[in-house]
Amino acid sequence: MIIVCDLETTSLNVFEAEIITGFFACLNEKLQIEDTLYIQSQPFKWSKEAELIHGITEKEASKYKKFTDVYHDIVSFIRRHEAKEFWCHSNSKMYGKIVPYDYAVLRMQMMNMGDEAYWTINNLKPYSTHSLAKVLHDRFTFESNSLDNICRTLGIKLTHHNAESDCRATVEIIKRLLPMTNREELYNYERGINENDDGSSRRNRKTPRPNYGTFNVVPN
Repeated sequence: MIIVCDLETTSLNVFEAEIITGFFACLNEKLQIEDTLYIQSQPFKWSKEAELIHGITEKEASKYKKFTDVYHDIVSFIRRHEAKEFWCHSNSKMYGKIVPYDYAVLRMQMMNMGDEAYWTINNLKPYSTHSLAKVLHDRFTFESNSLDNICRTLGIKLTHHNAESDCRATVEIIKRLLPMTNREELYNYERGINENDDGSSRRNRKTPRPNYGTFNVVPN
């Protein structure tokens, strides 16, 4: 089974981000949605900047449960469906390497929830549709690989920065683009990608795959 996820968080910085809302879809081998999960979580530290992006207010989020009270729903969902892969759209930068953002944030938060929670996420193989779009860039005319731009190009319905809408749109991207390539090609592409200082990407075949097991906080 495949887990597709979108999170609305308090920060784009993986080390600082806290989950506010999250939508998870479980896909079968035919890439059809079999089950979904929606969670809401009250962060410890609020971000007005993030509020301007996703539109969730601090007052609204104050009514949500703490992550310690909802994380087990995520763990149960993933384990119940015996998921092997984790897909999201966005990428982020950690130690100069590109990693799937939602995977990294969720894994960071699970680190404090015990071994079962941590390893449930750690054992999933992460992919991003951002990288998927890059692999297939020669076949499309994407102005950028942002979720809203890809959806606009492919005619996919999207209410951007809404966890459920973003997740369902990501599912549609997977269904349309993944059959055009394969996971090995995507794996090899992500293993060799670095990010320049200006945010653009460059290929480096000699660069090893990012070490997802290293999450020690370093100065920005």
